Amino acid sequence: MKPSVQYNDRIGHASADIMGINYDQIAQKCNLGERYTIIGISLYGTNEISVSLFCKDNEESTEENEVLVHVYPSIDLKVDNVLERLNVTINITNNAKYDNPNLDTIREVNIEVEEENEDE
Repeated sequence: MKPSVQYNDRIGHASADIMGINYDQIAQKCNLGERYTIIGISLYGTNEISVSLFCKDNEESTEENEVLVHVYPSIDLKVDNVLERLNVTINITNNAKYDNPNLDTIREVNIEVEEENEDE
């Protein structure tokens, strides 16, 4: 499952907690029936995030060829319907050395930002 955007794609990684999410219930609400099995989630947008489902088409798939489809359900799914917590990192440099999902920082740093004086 590879994400993409229209211009200037930058690659990154995501992690999510899904422990309390019932995907069988979501499949039922989305009327997926026996034909589609949810295998992933796609989030797209910024101000308004659309949620779609990556699914295996059980009718068209064979042992030799799994058919994967993007399902856009008619019900309004929100991010918190499909994920408990989400962390996304984006490599804005496109330098391959930063594309390693095991790359980690050594510490966190908080920097105070001085507010600009509007009178100046």
